[in-house]
Amino acid sequence: MKEELDTSTKRENPDFPIAPARHDSPKPKQNKVVLFSLIALLLVGGAYGAYSLSTLSTLSPLSHQENKQMAGERAGQGAFGKGEKSAKDKIVPVVIAVSTQKALPIELRSIGNVTPFSVVNITPQVSGQLLKVHFTQGETVKKGALLFQIDPRSYEATLTQAEGHVARDRAQVEAAQANLARDQAMIGQYHANLRKDRAQAKYTDTQMTRYAELVREGAVSKEQSDQVSTSATQAQATIEADLKVIENAKAVTRGDRAAIETARGTLRADQGLVDQARLQLSWTKIYSPITGRTGSLNVYEGNVVSNTSSQPLVTIAQVNPIYVTVTVPEQYLNDLRRSQANGTLKLQALVEGRKAEAVKGHISFMENTVNTNTGTILLRASFANEGQKLFPGQFVDVLISMPPAGQSVVVPSRAVQTTQQGNAIYVLKPDNTVQLVKVKLGQSAGDMVAITSGIKVGESVVVDGQLQLTPGSKVKVQKEKAADSESEVETSIRSVQEVTDSVRR
Repeated sequence: MKEELDTSTKRENPDFPIAPARHDSPKPKQNKVVLFSLIALLLVGGAYGAYSLSTLSTLSPLSHQENKQMAGERAGQGAFGKGEKSAKDKIVPVVIAVSTQKALPIELRSIGNVTPFSVVNITPQVSGQLLKVHFTQGETVKKGALLFQIDPRSYEATLTQAEGHVARDRAQVEAAQANLARDQAMIGQYHANLRKDRAQAKYTDTQMTRYAELVREGAVSKEQSDQVSTSATQAQATIEADLKVIENAKAVTRGDRAAIETARGTLRADQGLVDQARLQLSWTKIYSPITGRTGSLNVYEGNVVSNTSSQPLVTIAQVNPIYVTVTVPEQYLNDLRRSQANGTLKLQALVEGRKAEAVKGHISFMENTVNTNTGTILLRASFANEGQKLFPGQFVDVLISMPPAGQSVVVPSRAVQTTQQGNAIYVLKPDNTVQLVKVKLGQSAGDMVAITSGIKVGESVVVDGQLQLTPGSKVKVQKEKAADSESEVETSIRSVQEVTDSVRR
């Protein structure tokens, strides 16, 4: 090459004499260098073509033959490649799994809505000016915590007036009782007079009988006998008067008792007014009936609130515990009832769909009828929610797990393909071709799904590579993790580098 360069230089410059070309002495060392250079170029091209073929077969959705042709063209071998094979003759690499029979747990996944355990609207029971709000909006308040203070002065005055009436009524009751005691004492005195008059009448009766015998004997005069008889009659009249006085006194005592009952009734009525006034005074301080989170404040300090207003002052939602409502298909109703009865039902709420944020709960309510429009049944699950991971109004994934009812055919869920005719699975046949089989799915658990019809135990199903398959395609079974093609390319490049270094030496 150096001589050719010198010759061309001499031809371009007429001042230099042109020497005759020498063909009788070839350069073997230069020819050897050229030969090794060509070999090195061929090796580099072959390695690059293999790398392109591997990359295209892995990443590109094109067919295997198209990838091979593109790789051959990049390596400079497109003119010498073989003709394209037909679509049925191409071999598609796939990964398979064998269907097994096992007791697959029943797992239902549905979307649930978080609802508060209870919601309380705080409304005033008395009217007045709102003096003080003792909480911050959105704050979690404890049961019994003071929330609002309404102006209590008018209710305190009403209570004082009612208590005055009660004191007056008690005095009236005591006066009526004193009158009754006095009249009862008078009745006792009247009874004593009656007993004295009866004794006197008995004495006069005895005297009258004795004087009557003396008159018959002539010992006393008729006039003396008449005087004794008159005294006896007067004594009897005195007794009758005493009886009338006693009856009158008893009537007075009955009136005293009625007056006492009237006074007591008035006292009870006024005592009720006192209790009502005291109750209304207590309503001027509003306390939280539950532990929960407060909402937005609707009335601020200084405004006048009314007990007839329909707008609450604030709303408190109880979030510990908390409810999650979810619907499940009616076909699982018997399994749900069976698992709930024997205590094997497990329920979890996945916060934002993450398994690590799962919260365990239990079913506290099941609707008594199935919704005929949707074919589902409503469940209400209760969660402790101590960390308050669940928030009212939030949508969460609910996972319901139940023990299996029996054995079933199980395959990986990624083997199932959705077609226009329904669910189907590619099944590997003995001649290394695949057949698309329609199947019916049962319960699923994790990455496994039960097949109720279409697949038998022990059949090989395709779990990876279905996108390049059609019914009757030829396949080549590969392992789950294929070899790394980039390492092979690196090995080829390393070999070419070693050959190049030896040529340079």
